[in-house]
Order: sequence, then C-alpha cells, then structure tokens
Amino acid sequence: MICPKCEHEFSWDVMICPSCDVETVDRLPGPEPEPDAELVSVLVTGDAAAIAVARSVLDAEGIDHFVRGDGLQDLFGFGRITGFSYVTGPPEFLVRAEDADRARALLKDLEAQPSEDESSG
Repeated sequence: MICPKCEHEFSWDVMICPSCDVETVDRLPGPEPEPDAELVSVLVTGDAAAIAVARSVLDAEGIDHFVRGDGLQDLFGFGRITGFSYVTGPPEFLVRAEDADRARALLKDLEAQPSEDESSG
C-alpha cells in the first residue's frame, strides 16, 4: 500500500498513512501500464557473466528488460556447464522498441567474442 501524499510504501494491511492521516492506495495515479509494448531483442548470450553485467548495466540506466529463457538453462541439465541449454537456446535480452538502440549501444561490448585460446588457434 502507498500513501498518495508522501508516497511512502507500507505493508498490505496499513489502510491509513500514520504520518499523513490519508487512506493508502494500491498504486499511485499515473499513466496506465502498456501491456502490449513491442519488445526487441538486444543481446543473446549463454555467458553467465555477460548476463549478470548486462542486467546490471540495464538496471543502472533505468531500461526495463526481460531475459527470455534464463530460468530454463538448468531445467534440462548441462545448461550452465555448456554455456546454454541446447534444448531452449541461449538467454535473450528483450527491451522496449524505443529503448533498443540505447540498450544495444550499452551492451555492444558484451557480444560474443572469441577468447584468446580460440583465436590463437
């Protein structure tokens, strides 16, 4: 529950804000959520470190994101050992279409690059 005056958050059972003496609400007034937002893929990787860094970067920039398939990597076994599950494919970062260019620019260094061992042959 949220106080519409001071915007302090309370547990579900607080019906009156103790400091403002105003009834709490479930959500503050504002624009309605967009359930039909167009999502665009900006990064596909099986590298757990890259996934953690990408989440951190997008969170820091305030870019809402969804990682499709991340929770499925361990479901069919070997997902974390081999980099990603061959059944479900690697996790994919999705963002709103209007944030896609900025997200791609922020994540461009996380693209799959060959390691020194692979490139030296």
